[in-house]
Amino acid sequence: MLSATLFAAAVAAAVPTPDSIVYPVINHDRTAGSMTVRRSGDTVTVRYVFTDRNRGTRTFVRYLTRQGRIVSTEIRPVLADDRLGEPSMRLEMAGDSVRRWTPAATSTEVRRADTYYGVSATPYDQVLLAKQLLSARTHTMRLANGDSSRLEILRTVTVRATRGAQIVRLVAIYRGTSTTPQVLWLDAHDDLFVTDVGWFMTVKPGALSALPQLRRVEMQYRDAQAESLNARVMTRAGSAIAIRNGDLFDSETGTMRPRTTVIVRGDRIVAVGPDDTTPTPAGATVIDATGKTILPGMWDMHGHLQLTSQNSGSLMQLMTGITTVRDLAADLDVAVSQRDRAQAGRIAAPRAVLAGFMEGPLKWAGPSATLVSTEAEARAWVARYDSLGYKQIKLYNVLHPDLVPTIAAEAHARGMRLSGHIPRGLTVEAAIRLGFDEVNHAAFLFSTFYQDSLYVPAMRAYSAVASAVAANIDVDGKPMTDLITLLKAKGTVIDGTFAVWVQSAGTGIAQSVGAGVSADVAKADANYLRLLKRLYDAGVTLVPGTDAFGSTSFDTELEMYEKVGIPAASVLQMATIVSARVMNDEKDYGSVSVGKVADLFIVNGKPQERISDVRKVEHVIRGGRLYNTATLQQALGTRGQ
Repeated sequence: MLSATLFAAAVAAAVPTPDSIVYPVINHDRTAGSMTVRRSGDTVTVRYVFTDRNRGTRTFVRYLTRQGRIVSTEIRPVLADDRLGEPSMRLEMAGDSVRRWTPAATSTEVRRADTYYGVSATPYDQVLLAKQLLSARTHTMRLANGDSSRLEILRTVTVRATRGAQIVRLVAIYRGTSTTPQVLWLDAHDDLFVTDVGWFMTVKPGALSALPQLRRVEMQYRDAQAESLNARVMTRAGSAIAIRNGDLFDSETGTMRPRTTVIVRGDRIVAVGPDDTTPTPAGATVIDATGKTILPGMWDMHGHLQLTSQNSGSLMQLMTGITTVRDLAADLDVAVSQRDRAQAGRIAAPRAVLAGFMEGPLKWAGPSATLVSTEAEARAWVARYDSLGYKQIKLYNVLHPDLVPTIAAEAHARGMRLSGHIPRGLTVEAAIRLGFDEVNHAAFLFSTFYQDSLYVPAMRAYSAVASAVAANIDVDGKPMTDLITLLKAKGTVIDGTFAVWVQSAGTGIAQSVGAGVSADVAKADANYLRLLKRLYDAGVTLVPGTDAFGSTSFDTELEMYEKVGIPAASVLQMATIVSARVMNDEKDYGSVSVGKVADLFIVNGKPQERISDVRKVEHVIRGGRLYNTATLQQALGTRGQ
């Protein structure tokens, strides 16, 4: 434990002083918090506090260094009243040993030479690692977990900041076998200038004016990296692709067509027929699918494009058999660029269907530049999204309910769909009657019955409310039955993201969305699963979505549907033709049929009998471009893991 004297010094360090540097944390041109770094001799303290909707980070870290090397680190939470809480972790190095302490356990290991022992609690930790890598002769070091870390200097540019021209460097930090680096901008002293492009950026004081230039440079680097990656992972095919003698899942009927051959030429399917009567075109690349299953490409109906999606997340999606992702909130420049370049075949990525995000201008606003407070602003944003080819509008938590009818009317007049979270002040029923075509997240079907708990005793997010009340819901009672009846009558689609909320699913996503853990996890999980089955039995349209980078919980989402008693064939239909129909794309997507876009994949199993076999993807074809799963895994550095 820290001595009383050192603890008092740590508390004092949390308050900005003349020798402190206060880095603002920026959320789309809005200040969301700060990172205060204070140096005093061999001691550095970092106080990192920012708000992301109802959640965020509140962390205090104290480092003791000798000769530029960290010898001890302690992490404490910053409490709601800004006092420091009890330590949550301590890392100490003495002689040839390393001691790790948490409230739950203590461990000691042999200290290895040329090894970096650090933590990942604040952006400052990235800077400390970068400094150590820069000091190493090869810019390479071993990490405490046994992986290696390597730094590469990517770009050196001159920017205009408040204090005049400054030279800054974009550096990439690679860890382990990952081929997608973490990047950050360092100043002339190798201290933090700006973290990487994201929804929340930590920025050196006076550097705000340089952000547009740095964003362009970083996006150019990531874009070029993704296009080079695509050239390496795409399988060079002949004049056509012939998938021979596979068992084809016909998503439109939910049945199997055994011993079927599919011919792809360009980006279209040109033949589908019995293997013994469907010839292979001259010069075609042949894939023997004997004993395997051919399926239409699947849709993740709840994704979020990030700048790094094109370098890693999109490849993970292709490996899963996902060939279309509906984006439900992304920075406009990132979303449009990746959609267009994916469609042109320049990056290895699913097709992107975009939904335009809208939020209100309150403190709890989500991470977006699209904040609207008037009907004129709302109409203008719908028009802008429409002009860019967006197919849907998604509303968020603190958008004023009075704007919903205007947005619904404008979107529907333009042939666009309307979905979202349920804005504060509205119930699910009210949102549907005002024009919602779809509800994103099943949690709203629980929190809607506890409207007062959104505000009392303190304003809380729907996710936290849903976790608090999920175990108490009578899923078979009249209020829920009436709501389900309304959903069916109105044709409302449910994008439930059930793997987010069911703790036993093991995806851990609920923590990242600030949901917390129910007091009775078993009962809460049972209620979500019962709700899923009730929705299906009532004929409510369900579409699978993950809300996860790289769609990592997609297979779990599908397995959950089967677990509650939905037939595997019906689950596959939801992931293919049903999703295509929801987005009015069934003419070109959703099934393996002549004339449709060649989006399909091959698995070494029978997912129509047991949905878990959908995990056994061997090949995926996106828009006529062929990718091999093993090659994608190798490119991501995950093969064999």
